Amino acid sequence: MITTIIRKLPAPAEFCLVVLVCFWWAIYGSFVAIAKSSWSTAGQAQEHYTGIGVELGAKDNKVIILQVVPNTPASKAGLSDGLGVQKIDGTTTDGKLLKDCGDMVRGPAGSKVKLELVDITHDKTNSVELTREGIQGTPLLPVMDRNALTVAIIELLGLAVTFWIARTRGWSLGAWGFRPSWKLTGAGVLLCLATVLVLWPIIAVSNGISSGVVHRHLASHLSLPILVLFVIINPFFEETMETGYFVQSLQRYGIWSAVLASAFFRAFLHAYQGVGALMTVFPVGLIFGFVYWKWRRLWPLFIAHVLFDLYAFFPR
Repeated sequence: MITTIIRKLPAPAEFCLVVLVCFWWAIYGSFVAIAKSSWSTAGQAQEHYTGIGVELGAKDNKVIILQVVPNTPASKAGLSDGLGVQKIDGTTTDGKLLKDCGDMVRGPAGSKVKLELVDITHDKTNSVELTREGIQGTPLLPVMDRNALTVAIIELLGLAVTFWIARTRGWSLGAWGFRPSWKLTGAGVLLCLATVLVLWPIIAVSNGISSGVVHRHLASHLSLPILVLFVIINPFFEETMETGYFVQSLQRYGIWSAVLASAFFRAFLHAYQGVGALMTVFPVGLIFGFVYWKWRRLWPLFIAHVLFDLYAFFPR
């Protein structure tokens, strides 16, 4: 019965727009909810605030620096992710809530704060005194194993629905061009490099106008198995849905309608990362869309996307 209903639905163009937008609202909301639930930022997730530019998290019941915001007192002093915070202005962090620790770090611009830090890896302790100042720019969104695994499962379910709909409508998935070869793998590497050359001036100009608005990577805390799993599933899902499905469905409306719809949808998917991400994601969508329209091969796009994800999500 469901198969019959699908076959009688409007043309693929209208159908895919309705289904995909509704479907992705659900995924978008799920990802943001999951991400925010594990984002222990100690109350410093605002775009503008006064402090030293660190975000605090917890590991093994200890307060640690989850990430350091670029171009801030903390980054200029050489603080790095993963350092343990034992004391703030002489007050121990043991047994305190992250929000309380965050409030202790923050304060009026020009005032000083002293941190007692421990390098957990090398078991070294040192103290540093920093001057608070206004912090601008959106902090990086930490990516944990739980986040990535949940999104990967959702994406697999989305792929299953997509392939079922395609099969019901008689669309040949082989015609989408997801066939690997060494030649197309090399093309994917070249596509990645060409895209970077296009994005580089966009990132430079954007960060020149507002420092830190565009981040080149995320605050990743993924384990190696989850990293490998995610950088395979995520590119496969995104290029199949955002590029292959959209262009195939909208091709009868012409190149501009298909490519622009694909690029806008890709941007919508990454909206949770903020305006900075949209400034790079949308151009990538245009480039990938035009490349796919010309050669109708998804494999180079998949390879390029894998390389991007490896760089973005590799733990630092």
